[in-house]
Amino acid sequence: MTPASFRGDAEWYRAKARECGGPVLELGAGTGRITLQIAQSGVVVHALDADGAMRAVLRRKLAALPAHERDRIVVINGDMRTFTSTERFPLIIAPFRAFLHNLTEQDQLACLNQIREHLAPRGRFAFNVFHPSLEIMAHHVGAMAGVWRWVGTFPRADGGFVVRSEANRYDTTRQLVQSQHRYDEYGPDGTLTRSSLHDLRLAYLYPPDLRRLLTQAGFRSIQIYGGFDGRPFENDTDELVIEASVE
Repeated sequence: MTPASFRGDAEWYRAKARECGGPVLELGAGTGRITLQIAQSGVVVHALDADGAMRAVLRRKLAALPAHERDRIVVINGDMRTFTSTERFPLIIAPFRAFLHNLTEQDQLACLNQIREHLAPRGRFAFNVFHPSLEIMAHHVGAMAGVWRWVGTFPRADGGFVVRSEANRYDTTRQLVQSQHRYDEYGPDGTLTRSSLHDLRLAYLYPPDLRRLLTQAGFRSIQIYGGFDGRPFENDTDELVIEASVE
């Protein structure tokens, strides 16, 4: 369950979108958490995702919007490594670790090359990824690798609740993390009514990795922050917030 804003990301991406004036290209738009907020702030946004189920949820959300907001959103079926468009964008974004779905260096460079080709002059690429915390990794290795852990319990409007738990394994050789997210839904009387499991594989990247990849893909101006408030990266558990341009 992702909140409407994660550590201030929605506000940051909205501000960047308003600053550039649009259109904005969002990679890995999913069900539209950021897409909808950008459109509601008055900016045209192209929402790209390769997952048909997520695009279907986004389209259902669009149907409930006022026409003037719905008309600002273009839903695109595409892979962030290979997408093509005749449009050139002053801002391309990949919120909430979407870039980490590129699991190999080949995938990462393919994606960055496509981004560079689709940026307008003086355009910027903005994205965020988690910093690979050694402390957190240490809790998921050896006998603790893949152990199920309770994440939180969330109330439902009908008086029931959802329990979220997850299990993680880190492949430190290939810099990959495999996560399983489980959602157990309970009725008001505590009876289990439904369980669902979401399997997720992500790469993880350190700041030197990010700088090297961006530079190799032709980006020259690269800024890495430790949060959406623009503070320097200093802590192991900081969110890495990155802006890059080719000029």
